[in-house]
Amino acid sequence: MFRQLLVNAARNFGARYDYDIGYLEAMVALSERGFLKLALLTPFTQERFGLPAAPYYAAKFIAARAMDCGSCAMLIIRMAEEAGVRPDALAAIARRGPADADMRLAADYAMAVITNTGELPALIETARERFGEKGLYGLASAVTAGQLYPTLKRGVGAALSCEILPAEFRETA
Repeated sequence: MFRQLLVNAARNFGARYDYDIGYLEAMVALSERGFLKLALLTPFTQERFGLPAAPYYAAKFIAARAMDCGSCAMLIIRMAEEAGVRPDALAAIARRGPADADMRLAADYAMAVITNTGELPALIETARERFGEKGLYGLASAVTAGQLYPTLKRGVGAALSCEILPAEFRETA
């Protein structure tokens, strides 16, 4: 009975966001406790620490896209849209086109964190000045959250069937 409640919760999430939750169903079947522990991370993976939705989702999207899982990146786009962030704003960030300054800073910050570039210390300071200490933690949590599920999916082989991200959300050369 409890297992079915967990599966139903995962299925509701999948239906809400048009997201394949097969790997989550498999996790429930293998370990209800493991699934519950993952579910306990959900509040953290959605915590913005006071950061506005647009820069938060810009950082989270860039982090997920870097993991090359189209379905995970699309999930974040759908969640961003639900939070009031326009998909075309994320597409502009993705293609390095003209974009909102806060979203551009968040996207650049996310890439610097992921790649550990020499620009990171300056971007941390700029983000701290722009968003405050809490906002900086919001950006860091967005990058962490954006990579958590794609990493899990890749590790269990579920990312092998990830869809390709639509062209408007891919980086241009």
